Amino acid sequence: MHRKIFLLFVVLLIFISLLPNRSNANGLDSINSGTSDEVSSYFVIHYNGESQEAVLNENVTLTLSGWTDETKSSVNGKINIHTESINQTEDITIDATNHLKEITVPEKESIYYRLEDSDTFKVEEVTNEQMTTGEQNNSVIPTSEAPTVSPISEAPAVISEGNAEEVVNIYSTQSEVENPSVRYATHVQDIGWQNAVSNGELSGTAGQAKRLESIKISIDNVQDLGVKYSTHVQDHGWLASVTDGKESGTTGEAKRLEAIKIELTGSKAQNYDIYYRVHAQDFGWLGWAKNGESAGTEGFAKRLEAIEIVLVPKGGEAPGSIEQAFVKNISVVYSTHVETYGWLNNVKNGAMSGTQGQGKRMEAIKITLPDAPYSGEIIYSTHVQDYGWLNNVSNGEVSGTSGQSKRLEAIKIGLTGEIANYYDVYYRVHAQDYGWLGWAKNGMKAGTEGRSKRLEAIEIKLVPKGQGEPVSEKAAFKQQGFTVFLDPGHGGTDPGATSVGYRESDLNLAVAKKVQSLLLNRGYTVYMSRNGDTSVELLDRSKMANNLNTDIFVSIHTNSSGTTSTSVNGIESYFYEIDPTYPSKINAGMATNPDRIAKSMQLANLIQEKMIAYTGATNRGTDGADFSVVRESAMPATLLEIGFINNSSERQKLFTDSYQDILAKSIVDGIDQYFDMY
Repeated sequence: MHRKIFLLFVVLLIFISLLPNRSNANGLDSINSGTSDEVSSYFVIHYNGESQEAVLNENVTLTLSGWTDETKSSVNGKINIHTESINQTEDITIDATNHLKEITVPEKESIYYRLEDSDTFKVEEVTNEQMTTGEQNNSVIPTSEAPTVSPISEAPAVISEGNAEEVVNIYSTQSEVENPSVRYATHVQDIGWQNAVSNGELSGTAGQAKRLESIKISIDNVQDLGVKYSTHVQDHGWLASVTDGKESGTTGEAKRLEAIKIELTGSKAQNYDIYYRVHAQDFGWLGWAKNGESAGTEGFAKRLEAIEIVLVPKGGEAPGSIEQAFVKNISVVYSTHVETYGWLNNVKNGAMSGTQGQGKRMEAIKITLPDAPYSGEIIYSTHVQDYGWLNNVSNGEVSGTSGQSKRLEAIKIGLTGEIANYYDVYYRVHAQDYGWLGWAKNGMKAGTEGRSKRLEAIEIKLVPKGQGEPVSEKAAFKQQGFTVFLDPGHGGTDPGATSVGYRESDLNLAVAKKVQSLLLNRGYTVYMSRNGDTSVELLDRSKMANNLNTDIFVSIHTNSSGTTSTSVNGIESYFYEIDPTYPSKINAGMATNPDRIAKSMQLANLIQEKMIAYTGATNRGTDGADFSVVRESAMPATLLEIGFINNSSERQKLFTDSYQDILAKSIVDGIDQYFDMY
């Protein structure tokens, strides 16, 4: 008998709960429980207890001032109506409820809302279309769409012991309104565990270069929905997955998180997508990943610094760009066929293949991308002695020759397909007489052409898209065609400066000939104002260069203080500086040309920098002067003073082959650098 009374009492509670909610709120006209089919849109107000203002439409503004009591059952506030005919404000009390409430204002306008307690303040409008398709923010379910309980008259006339629990469960399910929230906290370098945040808020740090070390994630406010996650940790790799608030990562080991995967579990996982993105060292914010996809980096040793996580209704729009949520450092593997050695062992990721300092030519190459996570190919073509550019090959095929003693002279390497969206391919070559040239990328030419120079070694690497250093085509690839006019100062009846039997004219010519030899080896066309101890007038030197229309003019001299001996020492270089008292005699059209003067300054500076770096001599700098050869030459021109002949210690070096070789190489490398720029 007691059990039947209890069951009847349960039915009575259900009946009472289905009666319309009556509000005690005050409004301009009234606030009522929302009715169903007439609701075209409503507002979900997430309220945090602070003074806040919500503009509901162009005519209605709601100001909330705080909870009415500690139970947080209602909120005090004011509502302002401002139209062409009305501008009035009244006090209002708004219930915190899972049901829609109606504010009826003058001129027959109704506004529906639902207010709930939250850590942050936010107002969301849910439209009729969203209610129809079920795509509400935070899974808001309007009262009109929530599962309904059958009228009490349709309930069983007699409730048996066997179905009492079923009736109670039906009531529980039908009255539930889901508002799932994802909550997460991170353990940060030097900070420790931070306070938990939720629903897209940032956890971690920005701009402080601090690593995330561990994370906890959970789902709140909904049953049958959980979360599973795994982190990629420095030195450990991917850890086993954990669930629902458990820690993934390490603490006390100073190990960085590098990537993360998160997915939902439980029967309601089919209703939601979980999106997440990370801020990674040197990459910044990556794209949004979802539902178990990897987010972060792998193979770069880059720390995660922050994370954001959100829940979205199944199939809903991503919170932002989904491009490049995860970057993995894949390998590029390559091997070269080298003179006398044949095929060398494979190397990868920027290591050198070939030889250096042995004078051995590369004859062929194979390049591949093993286990690449993206579709696409690596393609490459080589410039071969007597054949020129060969057709492209790809993915481990041979480019070049073997058994024919033909040198590789240049190469082009590129990426195709999906992988080209995520990586750039960088490469540089070691070329005969040049050494290591500059880096090229993505199909640019690297090496030489028309200069009969062998490739001796190569380095290749993949770099995440847009993350590599700038490259210069001129630094990476040398073509035939530049012309240089060298002017060994003085000569013949004009010995220049002299000291204890040594003549400047002899030293100038010796160094100029070494420069000439190096330039020829690098494919330049070189002209000399004199090749022996002969006299050449100053104007004739410039006339010769102007008639040949060379690209640059370099005059080589040795300095003197004009005394028997001096302690003054060092190297200096000159470019033309306009002096109106000495107008040009044969170069009026170009002497004062601003572009010529600017390039002359650059040429002087580059050669000066190389001479000082290579010799260690005192740097006397560069300066402008009105010397005839730099004024009358129509092309960029410089005059070099390579040391003081009347300084005994400097003179001893200047007249040695080894020091002259160093000077010559520094001058040529400076010229090379100039042509890299122009």
